Amino acid sequence: MADAYTELTRPDLPERAAALGFRDDDRADLLTAAKRVAGEPELLAEIDRRAAALTAAIGVFDRDGEDPWAGYDAESEGPGGGGVLPLLTLLATVDRVREFHAAHEIPDDVSWRSLSDLGQQVWVHRLTYGSFGLHTYGWLRVAWSAALYWLGRLQFDLERDREDGAWVLSTHIPRTGPLTPQSVDESFAAAAAFFDRHFPDQPAVRFYCGSWLLDPALTKGLPAESNMARFQSRWRLRDNPREADGDALFFTFARRGDVDLDTLPQDTTLQRLIVDRLRAGEHWYVYSGTVDIEAYR
Repeated sequence: MADAYTELTRPDLPERAAALGFRDDDRADLLTAAKRVAGEPELLAEIDRRAAALTAAIGVFDRDGEDPWAGYDAESEGPGGGGVLPLLTLLATVDRVREFHAAHEIPDDVSWRSLSDLGQQVWVHRLTYGSFGLHTYGWLRVAWSAALYWLGRLQFDLERDREDGAWVLSTHIPRTGPLTPQSVDESFAAAAAFFDRHFPDQPAVRFYCGSWLLDPALTKGLPAESNMARFQSRWRLRDNPREADGDALFFTFARRGDVDLDTLPQDTTLQRLIVDRLRAGEHWYVYSGTVDIEAYR
C-alpha cells in the first residue's frame, strides 16, 4: 500500500479530487490541507496507521473490526483537526477500495460515483459549519468498506438485518435533488440487479431504511402527492421508533447542536412543518421500514 506522503503529493490529486466529488472551493482547500500535512511526519504516520485499519475492513460488511477513528479528536487544533485527518486518510486509501471494486467487476463509473460521497460529505460539512472539513467520517467507513454504492438517486449498502440476520440493501437519500417516484423506482431496480450480479454470496432479501423521513407525522403534514409522502408510503414500518429531532434539523436545515428555531428559514412546507412540530413541544422520530425487493427484480 502506498504511504500517505505518496498519496497526498501525487501530481494528479486535483483530478482525483474532482472524481471524488469535491466542489471547487473544497478542492482548493483539500490541496492546501494535503500539502500542509505532507510536511508533518507525525501526522503522516498517524494517517498510515489509521489507513491500515481502514483498509483491513474492506469487504467486511458487518461493521465489526477496529475503528480507524478511535481516539481521534476532531476539536484538536492544527492541520488535522475538524475532520481533516480522517478526510486525508480516506483520500489516501481510495485505490485500495477501487481494487476491491475491480475484483468484483464493479463498473468504473459506479466505483467513482460511490466514492464521490467523500466530496459530497465535505460539501455538507461546509453547508453545516461554513468551513472546510469532515464531521461525518464515521459514516464514510460504510463506503470505504465497499458495502455502499450510489445507483441513480439513492445509495445502498449491504448489511445484516438486526431482526433476522438476513442481508438487506440499506437505503440512503443523499442531498442531491428531488426524490421523485420515478427516480426511486429506477434506483431500486438498478440496485436489485447490481447486487444480484456483483454480490451473489450476500443475497439481499429486502430493501431496508431507517430514517426520520419515515416518521408518519411527516405524511400527515405534507400533501399526499408530495415526493416525500409518496416515498414514505412505499415502506412497511416497524414499531421501533427513536427520537430524532437532530436528524430532522440536520437533514432539512444543515444545522447541528443547539438550534434557535427562530433563525431557521420557513420558505417551504417541509421547513414549516419541521419547526411547527418542535415549537409545539413534539418530536420527530426515526422509523425503520422494509420494501419487498422481488417487485424490482
